[in-house]
Amino acid sequence: METAQIFAALNVIGLFVFAISGALTALRNDMDVFGVAMIAFVTGVGGGTIRDVLLGSFPVWWIAAPSAVFICLAGAVIATLAQPLIDSRLKALIWADAMGLAVFSVLGAQAALAAEAPAVIAIFMGAVTATFGGVVRDVLLNEPPLILKQDIYATAALIGAGVFVGLLAAGVPESLVAVIAALTTFAIRAAAIIFNIPSPRYARPRKSEL
Repeated sequence: METAQIFAALNVIGLFVFAISGALTALRNDMDVFGVAMIAFVTGVGGGTIRDVLLGSFPVWWIAAPSAVFICLAGAVIATLAQPLIDSRLKALIWADAMGLAVFSVLGAQAALAAEAPAVIAIFMGAVTATFGGVVRDVLLNEPPLILKQDIYATAALIGAGVFVGLLAAGVPESLVAVIAALTTFAIRAAAIIFNIPSPRYARPRKSEL
């Protein structure tokens, strides 16, 4: 499979699973059909839209690729129809979100490099693309954003994007790098979910503890 085909496939997968996570979140909040479709759409395209705005890439990517709308709608329909088969919509959306995080951390970094952004900016844009669709989703639904919770989330996207940029710089073929980086991101996020691994944090001791 050619590199362009791999990235196209990753884009479809990322949109679809992020749309499912958005739709499941909307369904958990008892939204109507329009609300479910809208949340699925903004979850799918939100991160990439913010990335393009920050990079000054206009029009933003999905305007030039309207098939993104239909992919997101398909994700919303599948999520809605699959509700009776899902034991926990929360668990399902967390895992769908993890898959989207893995894919878009790579696509975001690749898009930034294609826009001739420096390596460190490409890594940052990978994390932005992977996380901000979920942030928009959670803010619209008045839920605590996953990125602000204590478990590893944005860190996984940063590491995955860093793997992508680093291996490319080392001369590894781009198609192989994309798969490795996406799997790395997913493995880190999956481990955090399964084993409840918290993100490193620093808290200043309270006066009573001094």
